Amino acid sequence: MRILKRVLTVVVVSIVFYFLITNLVKNWQKIPFDSLHFHSLNLIISYVFLFLNFLIFVEGWRNIMIKFGHSISFKNAFWIISSSQIAKYVPGGIWFALGRVYLGKSRNLKEENVALSVVVETGLTFLVGILLFLLSVNFVSQKIFANFLYVIPIFFLFLIVLYPSILNRVINFALQILKKPNIKITISYSQILKLSIYFFGLWIAQIIGFYFLINAIYPMPISKIFTLSAAYTLSWMTGFVVIFAPGGLGVREGMMTLLLSPILPAPLAIAISFIARIWITLFEIVIFFVGLLVKKLGN
Repeated sequence: MRILKRVLTVVVVSIVFYFLITNLVKNWQKIPFDSLHFHSLNLIISYVFLFLNFLIFVEGWRNIMIKFGHSISFKNAFWIISSSQIAKYVPGGIWFALGRVYLGKSRNLKEENVALSVVVETGLTFLVGILLFLLSVNFVSQKIFANFLYVIPIFFLFLIVLYPSILNRVINFALQILKKPNIKITISYSQILKLSIYFFGLWIAQIIGFYFLINAIYPMPISKIFTLSAAYTLSWMTGFVVIFAPGGLGVREGMMTLLLSPILPAPLAIAISFIARIWITLFEIVIFFVGLLVKKLGN
């Protein structure tokens, strides 16, 4: 069965990359080379926001653990997250969680609480991501006043879903699909609302970073930020859900290409989806070693 899954992973990822690369080669002449540039300052700013996203992520997880009764320093949370995140590139979609449980155990964190924190973290990341995607799609048009009429019910529905008894059902439904055991979240409604602020922050920081990444090589007006937001959030969530693709490899690029095509030439959309992968992978490799340095200096 494992061999079959690995074969399926290789086949699916290979097919996606084959179509993307062949499309890029066939339409190479359609790339607007005259409009391309390289602005190192924009690239630096993009990494600044990516680092801000990571810091918010670390603090968000640390606060989840505090809600579960564990006092953990930011330094320890930093190296645990940075060391475990790299495992998401291993097929299966659970190794980053297992890695965090293992590392958390070395800091006297209860295994079940660390595992539960990953579930809560993932659930809030997805719910906030879905909300931002819906709001982004809603604001893509220029009818701002009319769009605000849709924002209210969307946001109200989001607040309802965060209610503990409903949130438990939503998360357990997803766990049943993944054939994982049910969990019970004992965090209060007010605590969940406070935690969700961190996940708004990390999404927004990453989307802004993505905007500056594109502007580092191609001029993108700020008016397109909602389209970029929709493309980024949905492609990230799609890549995460498809667990047989390590780190959403291929799946995320395909979805991002599809969603960026309306505002970018198709070959450029493909190129940016590859660049975005390199952008975040390089960051995660660097932050992995930074995390090890933080751990070493703290001993």
